[in-house]
Order: sequence, then structure tokens, then C-alpha cells
Amino acid sequence: MKKSITIIVIILIAAWVVFAGARQIQSKKAALPKSIGELQLEKGIPVETAIVVKGLFTLSRSYLGTTEGALQGDAVASISERIVELPVKIGQRVKKGQVVCRMDTRSSMAQYNQLKLAYQDAVREAERMKNLYEAGAISQQALEKAELNRDITEQNLKSSSDVIAITAPISGVVTDFFFRVGETPESGKPVVRVADLGKIRVKFNANSDDRRMIDPESPVFIRINGDGQQEIAGRIADISLSADAQSRLFTVWVEATNSEIALKPGLLVDLRVVVVQKPDVIQVPRDALITRNEKPGIFVIGPDNKAVFSPIQKGEENATSIEILGGLQPGQKVVTFGQNNLSDGQLVNVVK
Repeated sequence: MKKSITIIVIILIAAWVVFAGARQIQSKKAALPKSIGELQLEKGIPVETAIVVKGLFTLSRSYLGTTEGALQGDAVASISERIVELPVKIGQRVKKGQVVCRMDTRSSMAQYNQLKLAYQDAVREAERMKNLYEAGAISQQALEKAELNRDITEQNLKSSSDVIAITAPISGVVTDFFFRVGETPESGKPVVRVADLGKIRVKFNANSDDRRMIDPESPVFIRINGDGQQEIAGRIADISLSADAQSRLFTVWVEATNSEIALKPGLLVDLRVVVVQKPDVIQVPRDALITRNEKPGIFVIGPDNKAVFSPIQKGEENATSIEILGGLQPGQKVVTFGQNNLSDGQLVNVVK
């Protein structure tokens, strides 16, 4: 009897151990996390989205151009003599007629002195003839002849003086020296350049296709620094009608206000020219575009949070957007990230 009771107790203990172990295993199985596939099946594929909009669509072209003053002039050597002085510095503001260069004119100084003496004599003679005329001693014709001689010698003296000292052709800022002290420029060669930097001009070249899209009303922006974050708005000033014989490119001139003198002549700068402007265009981000079965399209999210592939007819593209000619309507929600993992009609989870 005692042996039977012992056997029953052992059996009960073994059954309890088996039952407890089974419960523990089942509990462990229930605590295991769900797989990514199970979560996506339950909550949807994570995606980022954007709304289809209707508005202004623009397309820009970038060019490399060279800056110069919108108004600039060169002080030119009238004789081939050695430069003895450049009394101005690059960056210095000068006025029209201010001396910017002096030449070694010892060889022509004798002529200058002779002209100076001739002018002084002519002035004295004209004054003497005026007194005689007022006294009735000479005719008006004799007075006019003396005054004419005075004016001629004055002009000759001035021309000789201009040879000795080269002056600024306009008011502005000295931007360049083509020769230095001690050098001898040829007659007719520019020595000093002066530019009005209040306005700047930029020259760039465009091919024939871009030339057809650029017109005087095209918005244009000059990028001041390399990152392109700061720009100066300009305007198209001139567009050549004929292409360069060698490069086959058309020259375009841009003018812009340079009030802070942010741009200096002779720089290479980037320009952004808006060549296309279309109002009321349906457009989406470029990231939304995907190709399925060699057809361009976009996944559209419906009210049930399911993504449906919608073939589209696209137009022009810029750096961020695509023009939609057919297949979408403003206000629709489209997938911009995660669409490569989608199947038609799949549940999505919008994370952004």
C-alpha cells in the first residue's frame, strides 16, 4: 500500500514538472519579438511622402562668367616713354582728369617749354591788342586774330601736357596697372584702368539651344561665393545675334548693381539664369519618380493607406521637381522615399 502511494506521488510530481516546463516554454515563445516582416505586414511599409502641388515651375541653367566694371576706361599712353611715376594705387578712387601716370618726358620737355612760352606770349599779345582795340587803334579783325592765336597755343600746350601726365578718363576706382614704373609702353597702349564699380558687368557664353531660351526678361543671379548661398540679382543687358566663329557660342552680357562692391573686375563667377518659367504647373519632387515595367510612375497613397502605382506623363525636370503632364492631381499624397520596397496595393506606414 505504501509502495502504491509512493508511485502515485512520483507520477504526480513528474506530471507537474512536465506541465510547468511546457508552460515556461510557451511563455518564452510568446515573449519573442515580432520580425520586421511581421511588423510591416501589420503596420505597413515605412515611407516618406509629399503632396502634389500646382504652381510656378522654373528651370535654370548655370554658366561661368567674367566680371568687369559696367563703365570702365583706360588711361592710354600718347608717347612711347618710360613711366616714372604711378601716383595712384589699385583700389583707390579717382576723379575724371586726375593724374594717374607720369612719363619721362625729358626728350619732349624742350618742346613743352617752347609751347608754354608761346602760349604766354600769345596771352600777352591778345591782352595788348584788346587794349588797342578799345582805344580805337586797331580793327576788330586784328583783335580776333590775336585771340585765335592765343586759343591755338593754349590747345597745343594742353596737348603737350596730356602727353607728359596721363589722366583718368572717368571717375571710379583704379582696378589695374598694365605697366609698372620703369617700363615703357608703346604709344596707344593702355597704362591704367579705371572702373565705376557701382555697377558690374558679367560676360558668359551660351550654346545655340540655350541662346533660344534666354531673353532680356530672363531672371539672372550672380553667385558671390563658392557655396552659391549668396546671390546678386542682375538683368540681361545684351545678347549677341551671331555666334563666335571659332567657339560657335553666343556672348551674353549681364548687368547688376554692386553697391557693396562684393564683386571685383576680373573674377570668374557662377551665374544662374532662369530659362523656363511656367505658371500653374502640376509638379512633384524628383525623388518620387520610379520606373516599373519600363514605365515612369509614382506611388499614390489612398484613403485606406495603401500605395497604388500610378503611371505618369512627365514634362521638364529641374534640380528638385518634375513637371506632371498627366496621371496626377494636386492634393494627392505620393511616396518620395521607400517606394522601391512597395508592391501595388501594399499597406504603408507614413513616417514623414
